[in-house]
Amino acid sequence: MARITKAGTGGAVKISTDNSTYETIAEMRSWSVEESADTVEDTNMGSSGVRSYKTTHKTWSGSADVYIAYKYGVSDTESEQLTEEDNVAALGAIAVGSTYYFKFYADDSVGTPESYNGTGIVTGVSRSVAHDGMAEMSISIQGNSALT
Repeated sequence: MARITKAGTGGAVKISTDNSTYETIAEMRSWSVEESADTVEDTNMGSSGVRSYKTTHKTWSGSADVYIAYKYGVSDTESEQLTEEDNVAALGAIAVGSTYYFKFYADDSVGTPESYNGTGIVTGVSRSVAHDGMAEMSISIQGNSALT
């Protein structure tokens, strides 16, 4: 069996409000997803002096970093900033506090792509611009379901 490594150049995050129609978040720069589990200690007197633990609740969180884009063609000399609605086609603005269905793809450019899927609440949207860099936006997500 061959092993295939994946480059990040084909990565994507897709988002949906109804779990049926997914749209790619435009101008993707990077994304990350972290899974974790809470534990409780169940060490007892018969444990031979070694602590032991049990898993309780699992969770995940994620982030998506995108470039803030502009659309051209408004006129020959003007550009118009894309709204978050433009960046997430047909879904409307990504609203802090809203729940969406997310699919995180390591590489969606070839075949059947590997993905990590779950429902999450947008907990933050951060925008930044530097004089020597790109205009960027970071979306923070708290998982609200199992990550499959």
